[in-house]
Amino acid sequence: MPDNHEEEVPELLTIPEIAKRCGLSRQRVHGIAKTDPEFPAAVITAGTTRAKYPTKEVDAYFGSRVLRPGRRTDLEQKKGVDDEEPGAKEKS
Repeated sequence: MPDNHEEEVPELLTIPEIAKRCGLSRQRVHGIAKTDPEFPAAVITAGTTRAKYPTKEVDAYFGSRVLRPGRRTDLEQKKGVDDEEPGAKEKS
């Protein structure tokens, strides 16, 4: 008689799979996983040393994450020698 009480194993994702799924670099996902205490805990499965993360928890994390885009420095006007503020140069 088969055992119907087996626990369902959640689908697990590796860092590169999360990166592809979320549109981020794997380095960025690894950085988030390493520094953000709210990121889902890694699951180590038998036969591998690669950490994997539960899909549902990863989806919930990225779904609730507030994006804070960086400042676009490429759009800022660069200051040249002639653009310095008056009085900034020392008088000889």
